[in-house]
Amino acid sequence: MKRLVWTAVAIVGALLVETGLSHLVAEPGRYLDPFLLVVVYCALSGGESRGMLAGVAAGWVQDVHFGGEVLGLSALSKLLVGFAIGAAGSHLLIASTSARTLVLLLATVADVLLVLWFASVFAIEAAPMSPVTLASRASLTAVVGGVLFALIDRRLQRASL
Repeated sequence: MKRLVWTAVAIVGALLVETGLSHLVAEPGRYLDPFLLVVVYCALSGGESRGMLAGVAAGWVQDVHFGGEVLGLSALSKLLVGFAIGAAGSHLLIASTSARTLVLLLATVADVLLVLWFASVFAIEAAPMSPVTLASRASLTAVVGGVLFALIDRRLQRASL
């Protein structure tokens, strides 16, 4: 129950961050994906099931507030990313900040490519992302997430002492 509450708080925080960014930048989703940060952290700390559930919840919130005419593309892509990272995290040691940053980088690229692929499969018009924009988004999300995950882990270590 405690994890569910913290996941919900994190999703609301991601919504507030993206809403705040939308007042500063025309297309905030092109620069940072705070919802993906929640999904990756949940997947790494809780496994496939928690990653999938967080992915669906975060994706639906993102679709409802920032999506286009069809809802569910972000939810589906984040579900798959959450599952893949949760499965990889249960088989590989992904505990260092550099490893988590690399996972975030790869997860961001996978999420964008999945959304674009799903949009093409369902014949939905989606704005393509240039390789430079994709690299910028993946890099910024990875750096912000790496720092954030390190701060959260340090806080949890202090609380357990």
